[in-house]
Amino acid sequence: MAVAGAWVFRGALAQFFSADDFAGLARATGLEPHLRGLWRYLSGEAYFVLMRPLSGLDPRGYHAASLLLHLACALALYALLRRALAAPAATAGAICFAVHPAHFTVAYWVSAIGSPMALLLGLGALALALRRDRARWLAAPLFAAALLAKESVMFLPLGLWALLSWEASCERAAAARAGGEAGRAALERGPAGARAKPAAWRDPLLVTLAGLSLGEILYLGATGVMGPATGAAPYALGLGRDLLTNALTYLGWTADFFFPTVHRFQDAVEPQMYGWGVGLLALWLAGLASPGLRRRGWLVAGALYAALLLPVLPLAHHTYHYYLYGALVGLGWCVGAAFDLAQERLTLGRRARLAEERPLAAGMLPAGGAARAWAAAFGLSALLSLNGALLVRRIETAPFLDTGLLADPTVDRGRIAAQAIASLRAAPLADRVRLLFWSPVARSLAGALEEGESYFEANVRTALFDGLAVRLFCRQVDSVGFTLRFVPAPDGYLWAVYRPDGKLRVATSAELDSALAAFHPAR
Repeated sequence: MAVAGAWVFRGALAQFFSADDFAGLARATGLEPHLRGLWRYLSGEAYFVLMRPLSGLDPRGYHAASLLLHLACALALYALLRRALAAPAATAGAICFAVHPAHFTVAYWVSAIGSPMALLLGLGALALALRRDRARWLAAPLFAAALLAKESVMFLPLGLWALLSWEASCERAAAARAGGEAGRAALERGPAGARAKPAAWRDPLLVTLAGLSLGEILYLGATGVMGPATGAAPYALGLGRDLLTNALTYLGWTADFFFPTVHRFQDAVEPQMYGWGVGLLALWLAGLASPGLRRRGWLVAGALYAALLLPVLPLAHHTYHYYLYGALVGLGWCVGAAFDLAQERLTLGRRARLAEERPLAAGMLPAGGAARAWAAAFGLSALLSLNGALLVRRIETAPFLDTGLLADPTVDRGRIAAQAIASLRAAPLADRVRLLFWSPVARSLAGALEEGESYFEANVRTALFDGLAVRLFCRQVDSVGFTLRFVPAPDGYLWAVYRPDGKLRVATSAELDSALAAFHPAR
């Protein structure tokens, strides 16, 4: 699964920094003030401080770390699935998660590191919480760390409650098969020296984790990070219609991840996805009627999906593919459960047929059944990986109209920033120079009727994070400004005349004025 995930998202290693990445880098280098408060402290501050001595301003180290965290999440999911599924099914489920194209932004954008960081810590907390000794209380600090990475896991205790309840029901069923009440009591006592598990809803650890979640919710509200849609909170909450449209869009993106059917990768509510979303929900509800799927944790998978998606469902202005990151562990579990049940049915059916035709050979079937299960798992994994690689490549290279830009903003703005910084580093820049960015090409593309900042101008400004990227990589630059028109500037200023793709030339006001006069003699 690690190989599959690395192969699908290998293109991320060649990407530059993009947008918010420059803010994290600037805080780590002292160019910008440090974060105040605890919100996303691990992913937004501590991570960049840790990576600075390891990778400096080389984006490859940061992207490699993102990819490694993603692969670690897939391995942690495999370990969780092995509690319910055979190894081939757990492998197929974990690979389905690892290669899902919705993870594109997480792999290609350094600032999305909070998603795999929080999920890995959250899955670690789940694994510890399922223990029966005192070590299970280590889940509390691990979950607190996950919340400091990203609030996307704040409803994970709901998934833990479903998981504890499911495991308890499985143990009761096993006890009933093993010897009635005596067997059930022995299982509830657990191994010698181990403490019995309380009922899920009375588990003190679960109550502790729920208290941490409540504290996170109160903190986000008190600091203004989240608030009513009518307010000024960065993450405005819109209840009602926003919940429904977001839910159907996310369900649709979960189901529609196939190369022939995905024609765009747009981070916005997509009514075209509603049909896929309704279909996926209906399929999951139908699966609840199968005892074999329920026994394999079908309900728990849905609970984990819902718990890890719930924090983003009310967001009125943020609907992004990568917000599915944690929730897709539920998809991986469902795929693994369905695969495991199918293999069991095929094996039992073949055993019955073989027993009728060759009774003495029926006992040899399990080894062959395991081999066929692994072959099927590798076949499915190969198809999912190929599909993911093709779709990721399409997203990475899809053009934006015929402008020479790319459709995906993360990749496009990273490329613009890389080209602008490379051009500036090749130019002779004096110490404490002040740069003014201006683009006659972007102005012409905007059209004479567009007086304000055009998309092409705003795209470059955003790619350079309002000039912070320039000051970070070209430390001799004192300040950066963006203008829509050329007006001769005083000494100490240079003009960065750029194209919409970020390539630029540096000139003085006199040089630029002379060039414009030659181009427009009547000027």
